[in-house]
Amino acid sequence: MSAWDPNVVYEFKYSASTYGNLSAGAKWDSPAYETAPNEVLEVHRVEVVPPITSDGTTIEKIKYIDLLLDGNEYGHLRINSVMMPAEHPNNAGVAVDLCTLPYLHAKLAGRVPTSFEGCCPKIGRGRRFQVRVVADSTIDSDFKVVLRAARVIGESKLVEILGPAVDAGFRLDSDMYAKIVPVSLDTFDELPGGTKQSKPQVFPWITYARNAKDTTANQWYSFDPSAGNVAEDWMKMWFNLVNMDRAYLVNYLGVIPHTNSKALRLYVDGRITNPEYPTYAYPGYNTFYPAMYYDVATNSGVKRAGPVKLKAPFLFHGVKGGIQTIDNGTSIPAGGVEVHVYGVEFVLR
Repeated sequence: MSAWDPNVVYEFKYSASTYGNLSAGAKWDSPAYETAPNEVLEVHRVEVVPPITSDGTTIEKIKYIDLLLDGNEYGHLRINSVMMPAEHPNNAGVAVDLCTLPYLHAKLAGRVPTSFEGCCPKIGRGRRFQVRVVADSTIDSDFKVVLRAARVIGESKLVEILGPAVDAGFRLDSDMYAKIVPVSLDTFDELPGGTKQSKPQVFPWITYARNAKDTTANQWYSFDPSAGNVAEDWMKMWFNLVNMDRAYLVNYLGVIPHTNSKALRLYVDGRITNPEYPTYAYPGYNTFYPAMYYDVATNSGVKRAGPVKLKAPFLFHGVKGGIQTIDNGTSIPAGGVEVHVYGVEFVLR
């Protein structure tokens, strides 16, 4: 038997009446699905119907949503309550796919994607997958996580779509990284986005950061774990890539600003210019509107605004720098600003 389904849907529903409330830091692992011996999946989209307070005014905060593969966190997705909204005509939000072009959509696009484009999570045959949800604060209402995936059953169909081998190499600046991956059911999760890749590896980079400290007035704030500027290492948006072991590509940005927010920049040390982008609080001008706000009333005023695709992707490779924010002359208190990143992470060594 062979089959190709470009869009299959898996829904994971959390019911507070069934599972109870989630306290801050508590996690919920959804029921699991397991791929058949001749079946592989590529998850290209996550959509979240978030928990909302009983008075309907505020989206409750999920710390992160990630995939579990055979009981282990995928580790490259840190999706909160507002970053990946389910798209609906009456919904405020706009979701972004986990990659630009899934490999299993090659027949639809008329070409095999590059490794940059096709880094969606891969689920090989016979693998058990589910979602993990970790609460940021108490969650006492229902929510739903939807995974959209492409599916292939049968090795002959997989080879028909991708050919006998995939060029998974890429170029970063002037550095070339060569790699060929043979196409089979056994090697599917060796493709970009898969957990069995040999190095160099390519993964989606979907994360967010909040300032863990008050900002210093009129000084740029870096999301740097080593300085204690973020609460979690996965919130890192400040890099010194002297060892050339990793690189980061930013495709989309979203910012939930504070009343005292002024601007954001993608900074590289030594560059002549580092443009600043206004990020004033709503209803002021914000270059990088988020997918959604936590405030339901604000969402109704900015329907389908973001996140915002950069005019050109921004690469951090072999440099010192990162994403920074600045206040308007009055300090932003800890936790006051939230930056959402949608991009690609390269593990080079």
